[in-house]
Amino acid sequence: MNKRLIVLGLIASGLFSVHSQSALETSKTVLEKWVEARRTIGTVRSSWAVEKEILQQSLDAYGRELKTVGDQRNQVDEGSTQTERELILVETEKEELTAASDALKTSVGMLETRVRGMSDGFPPPVVEKIGPLFDRIPENPDETKLSLSARFQNIVGILNELDKFNGSFSVVSELRRTEDGVDVQARVLYIGLGQAYFMDQTGDFCGYGVSSPSGWTWIVENDLGPVIKRAIGVYENSQPAAFVSLPVRVK
Repeated sequence: MNKRLIVLGLIASGLFSVHSQSALETSKTVLEKWVEARRTIGTVRSSWAVEKEILQQSLDAYGRELKTVGDQRNQVDEGSTQTERELILVETEKEELTAASDALKTSVGMLETRVRGMSDGFPPPVVEKIGPLFDRIPENPDETKLSLSARFQNIVGILNELDKFNGSFSVVSELRRTEDGVDVQARVLYIGLGQAYFMDQTGDFCGYGVSSPSGWTWIVENDLGPVIKRAIGVYENSQPAAFVSLPVRVK
């Protein structure tokens, strides 16, 4: 009986010892895992703090960049509005310039037409002088390639020559046809653009000319020989200066 109790006691003692040792191992494992978990949590918290700081800095940087972009966009919008205003002004000025250019084209076209229409009445000396300019007048103003400024310069050049001739006296040599249909060399005194007097070398064939839009009309009047000769002499300084009375006919 006693031996059985001793054996049972030893068995119970061994079982208790094994159970205690197993519980200790379990507790140790749990503790180690708890410590490891705490260490992991600490590491994670530390890393998160660093990452949070980095994220906050990035967020602040992105916020500043977003504000800059917004300001730039506002400036671009304001610039676009200003550009649109300037474009409207430019377009308005362009339309005004186009209208002014069209008006000038109409004006220079009218001047060219009038000069062409009057050209038959120009004296031969002035026709010869303005010939190169006259040839530049476009036959069709609507199809010319000449610039507006070139056309105006051309007309101004012609008008200047006409004005110069109209304010002066000129003596030239030309052929005049007698009543018999014979062409003789005559000296012609032009007084401006509208009146002229002629005489041949003998002074027997004389007369005067009157300008009209359709051309010059030459009238033979041989009695004018002495006064025409004297007028030409005064002009050329071969005779003393004096008042010379010449007939004037206006059409």
